[in-house]
Amino acid sequence: MNAPRLGWGAALLLFLLAFALRGLSVAQYEAGHPLAQRPAIDEASYDSWAREIAQGDWLGDEVFFQEPLYPYGLGLVYALAGDEPEEQRRAARWLQVALGAAVACVSAAIATRCFGVLAGWIAGLLVALHRPSLWFPALLLKENVFVLVLSALALGLVWTSRAERADGERRRAWLPWLGLGALSGVGALLRGNMLVMLPALALWPVARARWHGLSLRRSLGSCAAFGVGALLALAPIALRNHHVGGRWVLTTSGAGTNVYGGNNLDNPYGLAKEFDWVRGIPEHEADDWRREASRRAGRALDSAETSEFWLDATWKSVAERPREHLAILWNKLRLTLGSYEVPDNHFLEWDASYVPILQLAWPGFAVVGALGLAGVLMWIVARRIALPLQDSSAAGEVALLALLYLGTVVLTVTSERIRWPLVSLLAPFAGWFVAGAFDRSASVGSRFARMVALGLAAPMVLLPVLPAAELREDLDERDHNLAVAWIESGELDEAATVVDGLMERRPNSPRVKLLAADLAYRFARRSLDVLPTQRRVPAEVGERIERALRLLEGVSKQGNAQERYRANLLAGAIRQYLGHWELAEQAYRAARTFDAEDRDLRRRLAVVLAERAMQASDLSQRARGLEEANALVEALLVERDEAELVQLREKLRVAMPREAR
Repeated sequence: MNAPRLGWGAALLLFLLAFALRGLSVAQYEAGHPLAQRPAIDEASYDSWAREIAQGDWLGDEVFFQEPLYPYGLGLVYALAGDEPEEQRRAARWLQVALGAAVACVSAAIATRCFGVLAGWIAGLLVALHRPSLWFPALLLKENVFVLVLSALALGLVWTSRAERADGERRRAWLPWLGLGALSGVGALLRGNMLVMLPALALWPVARARWHGLSLRRSLGSCAAFGVGALLALAPIALRNHHVGGRWVLTTSGAGTNVYGGNNLDNPYGLAKEFDWVRGIPEHEADDWRREASRRAGRALDSAETSEFWLDATWKSVAERPREHLAILWNKLRLTLGSYEVPDNHFLEWDASYVPILQLAWPGFAVVGALGLAGVLMWIVARRIALPLQDSSAAGEVALLALLYLGTVVLTVTSERIRWPLVSLLAPFAGWFVAGAFDRSASVGSRFARMVALGLAAPMVLLPVLPAAELREDLDERDHNLAVAWIESGELDEAATVVDGLMERRPNSPRVKLLAADLAYRFARRSLDVLPTQRRVPAEVGERIERALRLLEGVSKQGNAQERYRANLLAGAIRQYLGHWELAEQAYRAARTFDAEDRDLRRRLAVVLAERAMQASDLSQRARGLEEANALVEALLVERDEAELVQLREKLRVAMPREAR
């Protein structure tokens, strides 16, 4: 069997086109996007984790909660790129530009081998011009690597399918499967979805052998080789997790939370959702999920037990309310195959306002998804209506791989970046579907079938799933994140415009009230810090502080658990800054009901207790306060030595009664 090839020259042209467009997007992102050098949420987690790795902390000290391969790769890039964070991120982004351009070539190669050269060109161009694919390389997210891994796996399946059918008794038939197993294991270290797919992929050679009448004995050897390859990729992580955590965890402890998050009756569309008990900050996620699971279970759970708890909670809910859960799965399927680019951390429509190239009419999933699904439908009936195909069997394996990945998305959480890898698998079918339109020899039956296929696929992709108000809510969420970044960096005037707009549109939102309270306090504090004395607080500053406290009081009444925690934490900080020690203590103690282990909160409470105790006139009250503050400080110093805490400990020892020292 002589497989058609795209040719090195054509592949190079395709790569350069895709590289140039993605490179321009990255350049514009870095030049004009306000968050380009302020990574947020998952990006911030990967960025800080990679920086720790680049500085020599390769092992870590707890079982992985997030898939580790991307931050470790990012850490290697950072270590080679110098010491400046901006240069480190730029190096990572341009590497992702190259990886994204390679995906266009791989997708073109798949289409060429399955459907012919013209289909390959069209598929490659669709991926090269795909709007989200131009944008993602600017973001420090693991999907930039995973999309290449999944498309390379598809190409490997196409190649082995043709090779094994051409020479069923070929020697070393197991060797390619060893590589495919290792590639799949690498994929599982990037996205947990691949871990779910591993059993089906391991049995792939057997299914292929039975379908094509090949040697079953050789196929079993290929299965074993695949398993060995996957194990070689996964074993180091499992060993590392056991070493630091004392439990055999193959990749991460986050599987249960992901399944529960996307299959919860409070989340009817299976979106990336922030639950009442989970702060939307990756550094706190694992502990928040564990704390809530421990509370519900009535005993302390470790990371592995936490994952099992949330898996069990999901299955119990499914057993009790199967109809509602089927509706959730259907919603996720429609969203995953729909034209709406469901946001997760980032939102393409919001980011595009800062990146001019993304404002052009590039094809999105509305085009690739509709044409790709139509192509899959055409492939199903291809033999009956005598459509020309280079390799129908190999094309079927690509379709099956896409179906497997789609299934893992629908079973967990859906979003634009999670469904992005499907584009490289659907593009070959889209390319073949479009190429068929240029076939002048096509029969009337095939033309009619093409129209029917598109008529069936287009509604699935184009009909809206989410309520119309979702777009505005998604845009507001990104405004909220931008305001947070500006506030944290001290750019209060820039943040004020955004916060005022959010307050106008969502005056009753606890999250927006928290943001407005934080901004008002920071404005007040900035004013107080520049005054020569603070004997008398100016009226304007006092009004800002009172407004902040009123907003926080409203959050405490109507917010959920983690919003009340943040309100109490901020109220405590305001009272502490003003020297209202008793009120600050009350706020911090209320915050500890949500997270008693938070290090910063315990440190703040220790300071407040010490200050209040040293001003107490009652000696017993003074002693109790100093003892509690000292106990907190001693516990904090056991965890990590800090000069500020050492100074506080000495101050406490001097202030404590002689008999209590």
